[in-house]
Amino acid sequence: MESFEIQLLEDRFQIEPLENGLYRIMDGDNKVGVIFPEPNGDQVKWTTQDELEEGFVKQVGELITEHNI
Repeated sequence: MESFEIQLLEDRFQIEPLENGLYRIMDGDNKVGVIFPEPNGDQVKWTTQDELEEGFVKQVGELITEHNI
């Protein structure tokens, strides 16, 4: 998969899909963190092992989902 850009409010982030289902979030040359989807009943919950705010992870995950549809 190729990387793509998302916009969250006034910020733009580069999303780099990784082969193992993870998504690396980049802000320019700086790595913001890595997020991934987890099944949660009939929905998907976006999560991370990095120190990222839960609301940020959820919003970025929703934008990734929209891009992948």
